[in-house]
This record gives sequence, C-alpha cells and structure tokens, in this order.
Amino acid sequence: MSTDPQIPYIHRDISWLSFNHRVLQEASDQANPLFERIKFLAIYSNNLDEFFRVRVASLRNLLRLG
Repeated sequence: MSTDPQIPYIHRDISWLSFNHRVLQEASDQANPLFERIKFLAIYSNNLDEFFRVRVASLRNLLRLG
C-alpha cells in the first residue's frame, strides 16, 4: 500500500471483482472466437466460485467476530 495521498488505495475485493467483470466482457465479445469465449466463461466461473469460497467466507468471519 502506498503512503502517497495522491495514489488512491484500491480495495482488494473490489479490484478483484472489477477484473472478473472484464473477463466476463471478453466472454461476451462476439469478436472473439467461440472457443475463446467459452474459456473466458470458465475462467469467470472459477474466479467467482473462489471469491465466494475465500473472500466472502472471510468477510462473514469478520462480521461474526464483531
């Protein structure tokens, strides 16, 4: 994390979701070959599963601990 006030801090989870959104945009881009679009969907799905297994679980633990 930067201590420079001119460089904004980017929350890890929001950055990760933004990346995954860009992956989904690639999957919906009809300029990409069909097989590539399917691979992007698989990456998106795997990333989203991991997000809920890891990130959401850790957020729930934080809420539970108060």
